[in-house]
Amino acid sequence: METREAVLNALQEGKKLTSSVTELQYMLIDGKLHSRRGERNEWQLSGLDFDNPASWLNLRD
Repeated sequence: METREAVLNALQEGKKLTSSVTELQYMLIDGKLHSRRGERNEWQLSGLDFDNPASWLNLRD
């Protein structure tokens, strides 16, 4: 995605974003960022932050 704000807006809208590098999916659950690998059922609390461009530039919906 182009900007940190675009990522945060997409997550707040309930979208699942996927990393083009790791293929991890990201989603907000109860206001906290969670991740999962592929289509597994279990979401885990993610340690990803959006403090540098590399953390959001490779995300897509």
